[in-house]
This record gives sequence, structure tokens and C-alpha cells, in this order.
Amino acid sequence: MLVSFFNFWAGLSGFLAVVFTLLLGHSLHLDKFMLRSGVYSFNALLTGIGMGTFFDPGNVYFSLLALAALLTLILSVTLGGWLYKYKLPFLSIPFVITFWFMVLPSSQFENLGLTQRNIFWINEMYAIGGNSLLQVFQIIDSHQINKLVDIYLRSISSIFFQNNLISGAIITLALLYSSRIMFSLSVVGFLSAYFFAQFTGSEAASINYYNIGANYMMVAFAVGGYFLIPSKQSFLWTILLIPLTSLVLLFFYKLFGFIQLPIFSLPFAFVVILFVYFLQLRSKATTLILTPLQHSSPEKNLYTYKNNKVRLSRWLYFPLYLPFTGEWTVSQAHDGEFTHKGEWGKAFDFMITDSESKSYRNYGFVTGDYYCYNKPVYATADGFVETIIDNIEDNEIGKVNTTNNWGNSIVIRHINGVYTQISHLRKGTFKVAKGEFVKRGDLLANCGNSGRSPVPHVHFQVQSSPVVGARTIDYPFAYFYKRNESKDELQQFSKPVTGNKISGIILNSMLYNAFDIIPGTSMRMTYTDEKEAEKTEHWEVGTDAYNYKYLYCKETDSTAYYVNDGVMFYFTAFYGNKKSLLYYFYISAYKIFLGTNDSIEIHDALPLNMINKTKFTSWVHDFIAPFYSFITVNYQSKVLSTDSVLGSGQIKLASGIKTKGIGKSEVSGSSLIFINENGITAFEYLSENTKIKATCIKD
Repeated sequence: MLVSFFNFWAGLSGFLAVVFTLLLGHSLHLDKFMLRSGVYSFNALLTGIGMGTFFDPGNVYFSLLALAALLTLILSVTLGGWLYKYKLPFLSIPFVITFWFMVLPSSQFENLGLTQRNIFWINEMYAIGGNSLLQVFQIIDSHQINKLVDIYLRSISSIFFQNNLISGAIITLALLYSSRIMFSLSVVGFLSAYFFAQFTGSEAASINYYNIGANYMMVAFAVGGYFLIPSKQSFLWTILLIPLTSLVLLFFYKLFGFIQLPIFSLPFAFVVILFVYFLQLRSKATTLILTPLQHSSPEKNLYTYKNNKVRLSRWLYFPLYLPFTGEWTVSQAHDGEFTHKGEWGKAFDFMITDSESKSYRNYGFVTGDYYCYNKPVYATADGFVETIIDNIEDNEIGKVNTTNNWGNSIVIRHINGVYTQISHLRKGTFKVAKGEFVKRGDLLANCGNSGRSPVPHVHFQVQSSPVVGARTIDYPFAYFYKRNESKDELQQFSKPVTGNKISGIILNSMLYNAFDIIPGTSMRMTYTDEKEAEKTEHWEVGTDAYNYKYLYCKETDSTAYYVNDGVMFYFTAFYGNKKSLLYYFYISAYKIFLGTNDSIEIHDALPLNMINKTKFTSWVHDFIAPFYSFITVNYQSKVLSTDSVLGSGQIKLASGIKTKGIGKSEVSGSSLIFINENGITAFEYLSENTKIKATCIKD
């Protein structure tokens, strides 16, 4: 916006067009987010700057400027309503169409004159800053620099209808400061266009400052790092699409030249929309990943995507838990050596074994000798009972019933496409009926030895249909402990293997209640910062349109999204002020285990953009991040001490953040969270530059 005022009337026109658009949009109750984020006003800015560049100011001019801003807003909203249904952007199309409506009939307006300010720019500079500014401007603009650098700077300035080194340098520095990836893409786009024009001999027609800036560079920005997650593939496709954009540009130049219409940035919009839609139609996206959630920054898009791809992959699964209590042994896992073959390979068999790995007492000649026989079996998640088979007698030990292969079984529908089947149950022990709704942990039946079962065990599988014995699907359990010698290891959304001794999670009621943050409530946080200043933040708990829960701080306009899945509390996103108390709570309680096993230490990773780093290190990393990442931010938390008994007492949680680079690892911050029967009472955060002690008062 600043550089547009080098042409004063162009800058003023752009400013007035944006103000007019925002005021009109608010008065018509248009989407506040679209107005606030600039989606509806960006094209108005281009339209205003364009009109101020080509026309002289006057009464007629400002009347037409208002009409142009109105038309741009109408086109933006209308095109958005149409294209957003297909998850496509409208880019600069409203600006191009509006300018056509202004340029083509402009000769009919006798009181509207074309400006010559861009021809006699010396007078413009003199009018703005007098002789001193003019001299500085002339010295810089006439400075002999490398030809490619000169073309690059003038091209990037032409995005805002400028044509000088000062504007180009200011925009380049601003671009470099805001995004290293965008800066890299501007160079890639520029060089690709320049050398393709040299190669084809189309330089005279396709290479001018505006075409490079408003088309080739903008294609590089959009494809390389905005609508796609930055990667080596996105950079490669940027290089490939620049020549295609050149062909489209030359075609449009000839086509619209017949009616004397400038094409402006139409080639950019055409190529980007076409390519984004093309990528949406793929059956599988393994590379060239379309940005799932737009953060308006290539770095944020990249770091958030990489982080969420790993830690939020669990959202791909409806959580299923173990169908028993206590410790059981996996006697046969997926693709086992006995019966788990082919379409029925993704299943588990469970038994109880003793310290000698035996599954029975005495001689094991009768079913009652087996530890698991007649043990209760529970629902692994909420759902509806689809099928029950309860008419098959138990086998004698060593014999199998191949006529009724699955034995007594139950199938539960949890969500569409996710059914669980539990088989070889004991006849007459079912506690539920077909069609009944069950909740996770409800008693279903008891372990038996019916069907193709030589010894008592529980058979469990996940399938996509309600038919007993349907084809199995590869599916993990949400959370369970795996015994490793004398120590339990927490497994998250994984599958046990044959021989594993596993058990379910028992919740710590005090921890669970503390982090069961209920929408509609609020929290008042008082704290002292490193300067011993006392401050207060109010956190409101709410849910958005997609039913995602969040904490919102009114004082700092910051939001932290969170999930409590019953076993784990974790934050999923933070937006706002990284100096707010909510931010420090976000990185302190980034992921908290709610079980009773105090020895469990939770490990996770934060997006790199969520941690304040030194400028030099972060900038260097930003440049190469699309190709290689050498910095990771690791988080860990565990119960430090507890004296809670039957829901009373106090728990102290400790967490820490370590930043790992090439050859070194350093602690970025550490936290303590204090909990009692009333919930979270306080937390402390300590880093090299920050020391905070906060007290929680629930309103």
C-alpha cells in the first residue's frame, strides 16, 4: 500500500476504493471474515490503483471510482459464491473485468481524461517531496545495476502499477521480511519467464515489467507456496507452469487485442484456477498437496501441515479401545500364522497368560482351566448392536467347530463403514440385544470357546459391513499399554503384534476433570510477568461452526483450539498474540496424558512457526524448508508429583520444549501446571527471556 503512494493519486484511489468497499460490505452485512481478511477488498485496491494510474482525478473520476469499487465488490462476492463451491479462488478476475468496464467506454466520457503523470513522473516526484526527493529518486533510479536485477525490481514494482527501482526495492524487502519462501518463488518465477522468453524468442511480446510481475511472479506465488504446500515438487511445477502462462498470455494478448482490452493479470488467474481444479480431481494426492487450511503464509502453511500430518493423523480413525480389562496377551495378530489369512488377515486373538506364558492352570484339559474363559468382554466404543449369534456350544479343548466357524459373535456399528466383530463368545452370556445402543465399556458377553476355537480366546476384528465374518480392514486401537519387561509403554493409535502383553488405560479422575474444559464456561487468569507486573486475562470457552472447542482471550484476541478425547488432552492450533498468557498455556499444556500411570512421559512436536527463534536461524531455515528441515521443536510432559487420593490432593505436571538443530539441542522453555480437585489452579512458564506465574480463577 505504501509504494502505491509514489504515484499519489493512484495510492489515494486505492485507499479510497478499499475504504468504500469495506464500509459498503459492512453495511450490507457481508461475511465479516472475508472483509477483515481482505478477500473482498484486495481487488478494489488493484482497481483503485489502476484507475489512479491511468486517469486524471476530478469529479467524474471519483464518481467512476466509486462505481468501479461497487462493481468489484459485487463481482468478488458473486464469483466467490460460485467458485468457492468448487474450492477455487477468484483471484484478480473481479479487478480485470471491472477495469474492462472502465477502460472500454472511457473515451465516451468527455470530462474524464487519461493521465500523463506516468510519462512525466519527474513532475510527480517533485510535487510530492520537492527537489530533494526528486534528486534522491533520480540517483537511485538511474543507478547502474545488473540487468536482471533491474528488470526484477521494476517487474515486482509493476504489480502495484509502478515502474521504478525504489518501489521494487521496498516491495522486495517487505517480501523478504514477511516470507522467505515467497521471495524465493519471486526469483524462480522471474528467471523462468525471462529464460523461456530468451529461448523461444518471444521476449518482445511476453517480457515486460507488468507481465513478469502481475502474471509470472504471481503464478509462482500461488502455485509454489500459497495454494500448495511448499515443496520441491511445488517449486518444480512453478518452473513448468511459467512457460504455460507465457503461452496463455500471448494468446489472450492477441485475442483481446482485437477489441483493445488490456489483459492485465488474467493469464495468472486463468492458469492458477485451472491448475488448482486439475489437482482437486486426482484420486490420490501423495505430492503437490493442496493447502488444507490457509494461514496466509507459506511458512505457516508448511510447518503446520508437516506437524498436523503426523500428530493429527489419529483424526482419520474413529477411536476404538480394547474389549477387555486387565492384561491380556496377543496370541495372534494381523496376518497371523494360523487363521488370520487373506481377507480375514487384519484381526486379533487375545488370551490371558501367566508369568510362565501359559494360558491355563492345572493341565488345561477343560475350558475352566483357561485364565480368559468366562471373563467379561466389553464394547470398544459407542454404537448399535447389528448382529448377535448366541446358539453355539463351547468346544471341548483341542476340538473346533468348522461348521459354525465364528461361534457366538456380536457385530456393533460405530459409524458408517466402521463395524467391530467379537467372536468365540460363551453361549447364554450376552447382556445386550440386537438393535440396542451400547456405550464404550458396556458389558457385552463373556469369553468362550465356540466356533473354530481349539482353546478359549477372544477374536476381534474391524470390518466395513455388518455381516458376521466380513472382510477385515486394517485398523488400530486408540490407546493401550504394552508391557515392556516391568514397564508399561503407552501406545497411541497403533496395532499390537503377536506376543505383546497389553492392557487398557485407567483414567486419573482429577486430571480428567481438570482438563474437561466445558464450552460455555470461562476462566479468569491473573499473573505476573518477568517485570513483576500484574495482569489479567479472561478466557472464554466455546465451539465454532464445526463443533471444535477453543479458548478465546478477549484482551489479546487470541484463540487456542483443543481436544479432550477421554485419554489425552491436546491443543491443535493457536492464533493470535504469542506474548499472551494463553499462548504460554498452549505450549505448556500442548499434550497431557490423563491416565493414572505416572511413569508415562508424553512426547510430541510443535510447528516451527509457533516458537520464537532467532531471526538469522529461522530465516535460513525458511529458505530451505520446502526441501529439507534441520530444526525440530520437541515437547514432552509427565506427572512430576502427585499426592491425590480418591480425587483429592494435588498433582504437579511438568512440561518442556527443546529446539533441536544441526549438532545442538537447547531448552526453549519449561512449565509447571498445578491441579487439585477444583481443576487447574496455577501454572508457571520459564524460558531465557520469559518468567510467568499465573493463577486460575474459574468464573
